Order: sequence, then structure tokens, then C-alpha cells
Amino acid sequence: MEPGTLRQSSFESKLIDGRSHIPGVPDPGDYVVIDVTHFSTTVTELLANGAEYVHITDERGDEFAYQARHPEALIGGGKTEAYEPADGYDFFNSPSYVQDLPVSNRPVSMTSKNGGTAVARLRRRGGDDVSVFVGGYTNAQAVAEQLRDRDRPTFLVSCGSSGHQTMDDLLGAVVIDRFLNDEPLSAVQREHFASLLVTSKGPGYAEKHETRQRDLHEFATDINRRDVVPVLRDDRLIDATDYNEDEY
Repeated sequence: MEPGTLRQSSFESKLIDGRSHIPGVPDPGDYVVIDVTHFSTTVTELLANGAEYVHITDERGDEFAYQARHPEALIGGGKTEAYEPADGYDFFNSPSYVQDLPVSNRPVSMTSKNGGTAVARLRRRGGDDVSVFVGGYTNAQAVAEQLRDRDRPTFLVSCGSSGHQTMDDLLGAVVIDRFLNDEPLSAVQREHFASLLVTSKGPGYAEKHETRQRDLHEFATDINRRDVVPVLRDDRLIDATDYNEDEY
């Protein structure tokens, strides 16, 4: 294979548009799960804030059994109408909410309808030749730098919502692809992509709870906020930058 062939492959050849389109038998390669609002951003913040790892459950509700086996673990799940964790949970899928969690050196367990489901699906379907990463706006450059020189194809899993395409995740895939192709964004382009992400949520998003406003405007739109690269090892996401490549 000629040098640079993989990173010069077309965006269309990399894109898996919707978690429902993850193949039953995934081809060997690196898969980046992109669920910009909010799974990708929340997981990245948890690891950046010192969580030992983020365990991904197969189903919502399995977190309680995991916590019973690992009493030191914090668990994420549903939320109330007041944007507080549902009964029994320590947090919900929100990058702004998890900022106050005492996660340092503690395990975390969670999933989500889209991003978490995609990670679990790739874990069940993929073999030893499939590696699973999590990316979004906030760690786009770090993910690209981790994957760019690996001699294997990269697939961008734009998770969408309930099997349907969503513009926020497609935008996340575009931004990561720019960095994979070594095409960094200028300050003006960064502002443009941030604005596009806000617009993609629709005018009704402005009426959402203040927590969701922070999630979007202070975290999800902040391109390259973090250097963390979540990678799946067994059933948990760890920061790939802390390990040698042969460990994942």
C-alpha cells in the first residue's frame, strides 16, 4: 500500500451513517464512534477529569449490577425533568454535569441510546482486528493524530439518533476527517463549524434546560478542547494516549 493511501481515502468510504448501519461483521480497522451531543463529549470529559475508565454496559440499567460488583464506581443513567440524575444514578449523559463528579481514579459505568449502543455493538460484533475509539469536536485533532499513521482503515461511525442521520454527528465526522487528512481548521473555520453545530440542533434547542445549553455552548462546540482519545479495551473505554499501541 502506498504511503498516505489510507488517510487520503474518501470521506464517503470512511463514513458509516447511523449506528444501525454498523455491519454484522465489521471489516478490520479502526472505528470512531461519533455521538457529539452528548456521549462522545461526556466520555471524553470523564476521562479528562481523571476517571480510571468508562465501562460501557450492554443495556441501560446494567450499571447497578456493575456498581454492586465495583462499589467504588460511579454510574450514569437517565435524568429527571429537573435535569438531575434519575433515582440511584450518580450522573447522566451531560459533559457539563460531570464536571463536579469526584471521578479521579475511580471507575465509571454508563451507556447511551446512540453512542453507547454503537460502542457495545462494535464490541460484540468486532473481532481482534477491530479497534473502537470515541471522538467528537472536543478531541478531533487528538483522535486523528492517534489514528493517522496506523496502517489500517479508519471508519467514522456517525451515530445519529434512533437509526436516523443527524447533522451534529455528521459534522463531527467531517471535522475529524479534516484532521485525519492533515487539514487543520483556521480560527474562522473553527467558529464556523461551532456555529453549524449549534444550528444543527434546531431553533427549539434554545428553549432547553440550562444544563443542555452549557453542554452545547461550553463543551460540545469547543473544538480540540481535550487531548483525550477514548479507546475500547474489553468492555471499558480508557485513554489511548496513556498506553502503547499494542495494548489496544
